[in-house]
Amino acid sequence: MNKISMVLAAFATAGLLNGCILVVHDSEDGRDVDAGWASNYEDKATARRENNAVLADRVSRKLDEVPELRAEDITVSATGEVVTLFGRMSSVGHLETALETARGVEGVERVVSRITLDVRS
Repeated sequence: MNKISMVLAAFATAGLLNGCILVVHDSEDGRDVDAGWASNYEDKATARRENNAVLADRVSRKLDEVPELRAEDITVSATGEVVTLFGRMSSVGHLETALETARGVEGVERVVSRITLDVRS
């Protein structure tokens, strides 16, 4: 069995369990073999970013449906099932409404407030 076959056999067994792609490079003279895994990490990271953006957009749209919150300065971000609200609001009541509204969106497990209250009269 040549070097490439041995490396392929060893990596293929482990790779099947991990769902990875084996990349093998053979040297020009055939004496050295370089093998490694190319994972689908980038695909997973892209999917997570897209899921985060979708959840943040859903929360933002829900907040826009609440009349008293339309004039408030609220930005939404999401990481996994955690939503963070940023911005400025004019009252504690509006902040409570925003938090409850965000908590009510499907897929939200926790809401973090980074809202600054501007209660100047």
